[in-house]
Amino acid sequence: MSATASIASSSSPELRLLADASLAPRAVEQASPRLAQVGVRAVSSASARAGRELVLFDGRLAPTHAPLLEREAPALLLAHRDPQEGPAAWELRLLASLLHGEPLIPPGSGVAKLWLEQVEDLKGASSEAAALAETSGGGRAMVHLAAEVMHELAANALLDAPVDERGQALYAYRRDSVRAVAPEHICQVSFAMGEGGIYLEAVDLFGRLTPAPLARAVASFGGRMQVNASGGGAGLGMRRILEACDAVAVRVVPGRETRMLGVVGFGEARRRAALPKSLLYFKSE
Repeated sequence: MSATASIASSSSPELRLLADASLAPRAVEQASPRLAQVGVRAVSSASARAGRELVLFDGRLAPTHAPLLEREAPALLLAHRDPQEGPAAWELRLLASLLHGEPLIPPGSGVAKLWLEQVEDLKGASSEAAALAETSGGGRAMVHLAAEVMHELAANALLDAPVDERGQALYAYRRDSVRAVAPEHICQVSFAMGEGGIYLEAVDLFGRLTPAPLARAVASFGGRMQVNASGGGAGLGMRRILEACDAVAVRVVPGRETRMLGVVGFGEARRRAALPKSLLYFKSE
């Protein structure tokens, strides 16, 4: 069900690397060699050759970051977590995997995969993710958030992604009445423990997720949650995912696949929404 093989052989795009106002310009100098080590091609912001930006920031998402996601080529937002070291090693590897068309869950992890067809399957996927977090030593907060994020990711893939030949949503506007999707609309979820926390992923076969829902969620940070049903669902799931995760990565192969992954860390739930987090959206050409 994966389009990974079709894009893995292509070289990753060249990125314009810059630091936003939350960091000193020297952060770019710190990050450049480490990006090169994982195979990410980044040039200084002065270069005109690269169109897509890789923005280093302190990881505190705020409404001011929303416009960066609304560009034709959305910026990749990478948390500069440590004043000395910069981005975390596991986040650099996640970025590289995203750009290279490789699996987003780290190689060597014991990956559990489930196919979902019935709405009832969402509960099963959430329960299994929570159980993995608990048996791996995660605290109560991690277990709860792993279940919640897995449910939101899976619901997006199972109910919001499918559309008909006219591009009209098939299930999103009748979530309360749907019991199962058509066999050709099933989705896959995966989860595994890795460096950084528990990796939770959902994959659909439609490849139509735009950065707009992510931008709206970021624009709402610091304010009250409000329902936005323009996409068919409750409109709160994307913000919940961003608040709960230390990193979110999305790779879209238009018309073929959307792969969305969230990493829930081992930290406690208190003030989690304000903790550093990376947001990486990439659409293959």
